[in-house]
Order: sequence, then C-alpha cells, then structure tokens
Amino acid sequence: MLVALVCANAVWANRTSDTDGRFDANLLQVEEGRFLGQQVPDVSVVTESGTKALSELIAGKPTILLMAYYSCGHSCPATIHNLSQMKIDAQDSDYQVIVLSFDANDTIANMQNAMSTIGQVPDNWTFGLLAQEQSTRLTDSLGYKFFYSEQEQTFVHPAVLVFLSPEGKVMRYLYGNEPRAQDVELALVESRNRAPHLNEIVEMIKLTCFQFDASKSRYRIHPTIVLGGAGFGVLGLVGLVTLVSRKDSKGGQ
Repeated sequence: MLVALVCANAVWANRTSDTDGRFDANLLQVEEGRFLGQQVPDVSVVTESGTKALSELIAGKPTILLMAYYSCGHSCPATIHNLSQMKIDAQDSDYQVIVLSFDANDTIANMQNAMSTIGQVPDNWTFGLLAQEQSTRLTDSLGYKFFYSEQEQTFVHPAVLVFLSPEGKVMRYLYGNEPRAQDVELALVESRNRAPHLNEIVEMIKLTCFQFDASKSRYRIHPTIVLGGAGFGVLGLVGLVTLVSRKDSKGGQ
C-alpha cells in the first residue's frame, strides 16, 4: 500500500512538472558508460579557507559536483544560480555542493565574484580552484571535455551536474543549466550508495518508481508503474460500471 501511495504521488508530480524538455546531445557529452562507478582522484582544491583534499570537502556525503570557470558569462553563472535557488527536498546537512574551476588561470578574486552572485553561500556549498595538473586529473576521471575557442575568447564546455557517492565514486550525470529539482533529489538518493535509514524509506521507494532516461538526462516514471496504474484504473472503472448497473437493475424491478 505504501509503495502504491508513494508511486501515485510521484506520477502526479512528474506529470504536472514535466514539459517538452527535449535533450539535445552534443559532442561534449560524457561517455557515461566508461565513467559511472569510477573513483575520482583525491585532488587538492584551493578554497577561501586554504587548500583541502577533495575527499575532505565531500566529507562522507553524497555530493553534487559542478565543473565551471569563474570568468564565464553564460552557462556557468546560470547553472550556479539555478542550483542555489532550487528547493531540494533534503536537508543541507545531508549532501554537499562543490563548484570547481577547470580553468587554471582563475583566481581567488574571480571565485569570490562568482560566489557573490548567489548572495549568502549555503554552509554545504564549497567553491574552489584547481591547479592545471589537478584539473586535468579530475576532468579526465569524469570524462569532462572542454576546449578554448580563440575566436569567441571563451571556453566551450558542457553544463552538467556530476553526482558523487560519499566515497567519491561517479554515480550520475544531469545535463543542462536548469535541472529539475525532482531529478536532483532522485540523483542524490541514488548517490547515497548504502542501505537507507528508517526516515529515508519513503525516498527509496519513490526512487523505485522512476527510471533514469539517459537520452533526456532526467528521471521518468517506470513503465511498469504506468502500466500497473492504467490496469488498476481499468479495473476500478469496470467495478464502478458493474456497481451502477446492479443498482439500476434493482431499481427497475
């Protein structure tokens, strides 16, 4: 009964929030099959409070990792802003958000300017810089591709959220600078990579109602749930018609 109720609510939420949202894959898309489940290197990250290891920033929690560069005037600030404004159905203390620059020429001043665009930085957020070698190690481990366009004087790169497990393994990629809160929540649940606590049972059940659609970079209601719901709907309709027919036949006697 609990599964049925959770899935029913999930179906409704998915239908009301779903739009066309066609995902246009491009040459910069990650070859996910090669990198999902892989451990990322424990690179050194320069933060406002000093240099720290990436594992220290992950701190044993599911983590949203955003690769960006701080002088970007397009997708990077949009992705950072949209993620900061997102109403995620999870406590801030339950996950981390780490924004790292892949541009070795970025500075602390650039980073602070990017931080100021979202106002008060949440406690579970960290902005950081990477030296060239550290950036290469991390982006290679993620399958994250980018290049500098001399003509445009800007980096061409994908807008993608990378979800890491508490141990630092790649669990999920979500593309686009306007990801849906529902997809982020489900990816975080997946990224826990452990047995759920008692208060997380409903979230885990909700996850079973969805199936990740890599072609659209989002979660979709699982086909078996849709078919099952349709089946129950037909049975309910047949039952209602039968009940009404019986009442009519008794009334006519």
